[in-house]
Amino acid sequence: MKFIKIFCLLSLLTLFSCGKAEKSIVDCFGESILVDVHHKAAADAASKIDFNVSYSGDHKMDTAIKWDFGDGTIQTLNGLTASHTYSKAGTYTVIAKVGLNNGGCSFDIKETVTIP
Repeated sequence: MKFIKIFCLLSLLTLFSCGKAEKSIVDCFGESILVDVHHKAAADAASKIDFNVSYSGDHKMDTAIKWDFGDGTIQTLNGLTASHTYSKAGTYTVIAKVGLNNGGCSFDIKETVTIP
């Protein structure tokens, strides 16, 4: 009888801990598709690109975004916008690492930028 009680207790603990982990993964994936990065050349220079992150969801988006501009420059900036000036023409892959709920869920958003 004691064995059955211990087995039941362990089964319940496993069930609840797995359920919580799955919910976290689903929430993270569900929210990540609601985030996007847009870019445009600044009015004063074609090599200066303005980036804007848009988010639509139920969770709180973290204020700090880690930007990798694809040319070796990496910066963590507060807010949904960033500007970067490229020194050479080329095509760059920009990655914005965005987080939700104080880092409880984070993901990378990629954007391709071409500098003439």
